[in-house]
Amino acid sequence: MDKVDFVIDWVDDSDPDWNAERRKYKTDDGDNRSVRYRDWNLLKYWFRSVEKNASWVNKIYFVTYGHLPNWLDTTNSKIEVIKHSDYIPEEYLPTFNSNTIELLINRIPDLSEHFVFFNDDFYINSYVTINDFFNKQGIPRDSGILSPQLPKQNSITHITTNNLEIINKYFSRRDVFKNIWKFLNLKYGKQNIKTIATLPWNILLGFHDLHIPIAFRKETFDFVWELEEDNLKKTLSNKFRTNEDYNIWLFRYFQLMQGTFVPRKSTFGKYYDISDDNKNVINDIKSGKHHLIVINDQEVNNFEVVKKELIDAFEERYPLKCEFEK
Repeated sequence: MDKVDFVIDWVDDSDPDWNAERRKYKTDDGDNRSVRYRDWNLLKYWFRSVEKNASWVNKIYFVTYGHLPNWLDTTNSKIEVIKHSDYIPEEYLPTFNSNTIELLINRIPDLSEHFVFFNDDFYINSYVTINDFFNKQGIPRDSGILSPQLPKQNSITHITTNNLEIINKYFSRRDVFKNIWKFLNLKYGKQNIKTIATLPWNILLGFHDLHIPIAFRKETFDFVWELEEDNLKKTLSNKFRTNEDYNIWLFRYFQLMQGTFVPRKSTFGKYYDISDDNKNVINDIKSGKHHLIVINDQEVNNFEVVKKELIDAFEERYPLKCEFEK
């Protein structure tokens, strides 16, 4: 295992052309909230953290509508700029649906078989190795924790339930027991209780979604697309995210249920929701407590104040320009 790529998707909500197209297609049916698109000006710290903590990456596939940060050095040999039109069929463009953008990333030209997927709010927060994402045989590392789906307002439970409908077509509790020590593992600590609680049911009730960067093999995407092309194409037709969508976690669920993963500590990464009080996430940024962190956008009372607090924390941790900046 010596070749692993990163894929990151990003949107510039200040791009007038992108905004004009979004207004053109906007309806009341999809999720068009500003929190889906607004930029916190933290992207440069993603690149700085990669240089510092994962310099071994082969290529960074930077996926956008077509816009680029003015500071990004696209001549860097590790950066491959990918427009949506480079891999998404024209009939589905333009799209403002992150699920459409992500379901097809296996079609990105020249993407390596082994890659790690990032949203632009996923950060490498301390030093990592290839072995943290894939073992020597190229099997992804993950935490195979089962958990019932819990309905919550403004969550993606509808979408993960859609994923589960497909999973339950092909898998059952029997498949969990085939790899029981991957699903019940000391590395998960108390999270094992969630898995145990689901085992009385023959159908799968859900997965514990850590919502951190995911190690994938392209062959998993190819396999699921072959099985479920008709269903997945329904998502591609939605210009904005809807409750009827499927998302990229479907491919993760297949990797888990096929047993093609190696257990990793459930504390390897940490998910945070942005709020008006971000002491915990700021402390994590400064200390590097978790190897991976996610800083998920949420409604806050004072966007500019919160944004400055996060920028200041990242600037303290990563003050120097990196090779990916002009």
